[in-house]
Amino acid sequence: MTSSPDLTQDYFSLFGLPVSFAIDRDELGARYRRLQGELHPDRYANASSYEQRLAVQHSALVNQAYQTLRKPLGRALYLMELGGVSQNDMSRHQIDGGFLIMQMELREKLEAIPELMEPDEAIEHLLDEINQDLRAEQRAFEQAYNGNDTEHAISACVKMQYLDKLLSEAERLEAKLIDG
Repeated sequence: MTSSPDLTQDYFSLFGLPVSFAIDRDELGARYRRLQGELHPDRYANASSYEQRLAVQHSALVNQAYQTLRKPLGRALYLMELGGVSQNDMSRHQIDGGFLIMQMELREKLEAIPELMEPDEAIEHLLDEINQDLRAEQRAFEQAYNGNDTEHAISACVKMQYLDKLLSEAERLEAKLIDG
């Protein structure tokens, strides 16, 4: 394997991208496909067992890096990790009461949807609301991160985690409603 990636480099460097929350997702996708084409284990079927193992390791690294960087929450968490902020540090972060009340209200809306006369319309509205809130926290994270404001970046990141979890639950309910 002549052009294998350095397994110790960060995910942004692996894809030749700047370390930033704002990334060009099309460029990320193109570089991912190129790397996977170069490193896919099937290309090393006739190579030595050592080279085959390396190909599997490198392919797994590329997959993990891509999965981390392609979604805003994964990218934010990774940026925080690169900055020395662990998940444990974030879990101890206090969230403001207003946000927690908003979360409880959104959860109550979600729980009430199956009982409504028009659940499909209600879930669409709720998904839009959650996505708007999520985009706002993504902007807040980017601004705090770019301004080296670690406390606000952590706060926005934790809020993104709450909203992402709620969004997943709402999407599961939407799928359940669609399936009947």
